[in-house]
Amino acid sequence: MADGTVERDGDRVTFRYERRLRHPIDKVWRAITDPDELQRWSGMRPELDLRVGGDYVTTHMETVRVVDKVLRVDPPHLFEHTFWVHVNPSATVRWDLSATDGGTLLVLRHSLTMDDVKNAAGTVGAGMSPLDILARNGAGWHHLLDLLTATLDGADTSFSQEAEDALRERYAAQLA
Repeated sequence: MADGTVERDGDRVTFRYERRLRHPIDKVWRAITDPDELQRWSGMRPELDLRVGGDYVTTHMETVRVVDKVLRVDPPHLFEHTFWVHVNPSATVRWDLSATDGGTLLVLRHSLTMDDVKNAAGTVGAGMSPLDILARNGAGWHHLLDLLTATLDGADTSFSQEAEDALRERYAAQLA
C-alpha cells in the first residue's frame, strides 16, 4: 500500500495515510469501531464506549493496559481518540471516512508533539531515539492499515520482519 506522509508544524508531527477501500462506508465504520471487528484485523479486542468522553481501552504486549478517551464521533464519518494519553498527552488519532463510488476513502491522521516523543523515549520506548520512535509509529500505522485492508478484502494478512524493517526505514527517511 502507499506510504503515508509526515507533516511537521512547529513541534507537532502528523502522520497521514489514505486508503481507498472497496467496501461500503458502514462496513469500514464497523471495522474501526466495533470491538469484535477491531480484533479481527488488529489482534486486540478493545473496550470501547463510543461516545465523546467515553473510554477506549486497549491492552498491549498482554499486560500494558492503555485507557484513552474518545474525542469526537460522527458515525459513519469521523472517529477521533487520544493515543496512549498517559505517555503522549497531546497525541490523537483521527479516522475520517467518505463514501466513494467504489467504496470508502479512509484518511487516518496520527498527530503528536515532540514532547510526546521525548516522554515515550523515557518510558515505553526506552533506549530508542526520537527518530526511531517516530519511524516505528509511522510504520506501525501503515502496517495496521494494511491489515485492515487485507482483512476487509479476505486476503492474506501475514507480514514478515523484513517488511516491517523496510517500512521503518522508509518512514525514517521521510523524517530525516
